[in-house]
Amino acid sequence: MKRFLQSKVKVLFVCLFLLLACTGCSNPRGQDGKTKLEVIIASEEVQIEKEKVNVDNISKKELKNVTTTVDGKEMVTIKPTTFGEACKTGWFDGLVVWPIAQIINGIASKTDAGWGIILTTIIIQLVVFLLTRKSQESAQIMQEVQPELQHIQDKYRDKTDERSRMMMYQETQALYKKYNIKPMGSMLVMFLQLPIMMGMYYATMRAFSVVDGSFLGNSLAGTPMTGFTTMNLFYIVVYVLMIVFQLISLKLPKILKDRKDKKDNVRKRKYKVYQDKNKNSVFGGSGMDMYMYMTTAMIAVLYLSWPIAMSFYWCVSSCIRIIQQLVLQVVLDKRTEKKA
Repeated sequence: MKRFLQSKVKVLFVCLFLLLACTGCSNPRGQDGKTKLEVIIASEEVQIEKEKVNVDNISKKELKNVTTTVDGKEMVTIKPTTFGEACKTGWFDGLVVWPIAQIINGIASKTDAGWGIILTTIIIQLVVFLLTRKSQESAQIMQEVQPELQHIQDKYRDKTDERSRMMMYQETQALYKKYNIKPMGSMLVMFLQLPIMMGMYYATMRAFSVVDGSFLGNSLAGTPMTGFTTMNLFYIVVYVLMIVFQLISLKLPKILKDRKDKKDNVRKRKYKVYQDKNKNSVFGGSGMDMYMYMTTAMIAVLYLSWPIAMSFYWCVSSCIRIIQQLVLQVVLDKRTEKKA
């Protein structure tokens, strides 16, 4: 367990470093929890109620003193956000946040904010899937060969000499070659998904259609914490479904493998498994389950204070990942049958 967690900590550290480099630690929300007026991304000239946004410490001169009164409400006029203006605040804003926000705005202008997020998520996940299809296949195959990989690791676990380490490396590489596995493929998927996730986070908070829009009569600018305190059923359901689908998407590869083994009547060989003081496997099910629950718990805690639009995005994204895994499994099964 200790060695397993140490490997995951290294990956987490690299991911956090990447996130810091991408975001620059900027915060698009004011102390009142509302999106700052000057960071809102619009695709055309629009007006928004002043009470819906944070108007403190505005640095842009064109946004000062532009309030008008419509039907007794103070409205603020927002000009279209160009690509050049977005790039002035950083490459991440220009290359990632601005395009995502404009796609959401474009779709939402024809439907609503909810469908804007849903269809944008589908488009993004489709692009990521096309770019990382081979890597995702490798990750799914890795689940199937885990017992063989574990056997190699257990065989050389107590051997620390250079020759044994070299033999372990050679046997592991031979296993990867046999099943055409690219171990670094999962890292590629992670490095692509993390900037996109953070880009979606900023886009959902800064896109005008989300800040001023709604889905099924509910604002997408509030947080799940607000939903629990006000007993807003929509917020609670979206947040709970996000956690459920996240767990399913992480657990599905193992479920598919067990189902395939049962269907093929595979007799599982019981390899000797190294155990720690708590009798938990270092590379077996307990370690993977621990990682899965830790990841889900971290997301659940973070998203409590993030806009419900982000929970909505992650819920839809998890559903799409589940469908992708099911499709990939069908493709891999057919490929295996063809080879046989």
